[in-house]
Amino acid sequence: MLVSAAVAGCAGQQPHEFPIARVTERAQLRAAPAGRVVARIGRSTKYGNPRVYRVVGRRGRWIGVLAPQRPNGRAAWIAVEHVELGSVPWSITIDRSARHLTLHRSGQVVNRMLVTVGAPSSPTPLGRFAVTDKLWLKPGSTYGCCALALSGAQTRGRLAGVRLAIHGTPARERLGRAASNGCARAGARDLRRLMRRVPRGTPVTVVR
Repeated sequence: MLVSAAVAGCAGQQPHEFPIARVTERAQLRAAPAGRVVARIGRSTKYGNPRVYRVVGRRGRWIGVLAPQRPNGRAAWIAVEHVELGSVPWSITIDRSARHLTLHRSGQVVNRMLVTVGAPSSPTPLGRFAVTDKLWLKPGSTYGCCALALSGAQTRGRLAGVRLAIHGTPARERLGRAASNGCARAGARDLRRLMRRVPRGTPVTVVR
């Protein structure tokens, strides 16, 4: 659900709903409210998806969001007049130790799936992220059928600085390992279920 950007917050937001912001026009992302410009953005991402952010703060007319242009977990700030505010009931938790991904709706567990996480040399980063893009990939892709791109980036290993994602695999592989370059890898059926259900802006939390 989207509401007018003139609203002071996500009015009527229910427990276990998470605020999001959809960019409606060209704007600037800043390192702090009214601070240094870190990126100039439009309504669409580089993948052609609507640009939707997870909201993590509010200071007057400034909205704090999780964006790929900032370090993992650090907010970028955008003026509220450039967005429409809304909320989503979905959230994802990735447990590195259990190697499980849990999908929640309104605080209730909807699905739990086995995933492969980052290898010891390239661990999946801990912290808070968000889904930024939903990508259907060509048959035979290294990343399987599809991918949920995330707001953060890998911090260690040979792919340090590369965007994180929840994606598939082109071949049958045993899941539940610590073997990736940092992304979470899921089975095709589970991944398609996530693609159908999870909106852009959905919170993703990686825990130890």
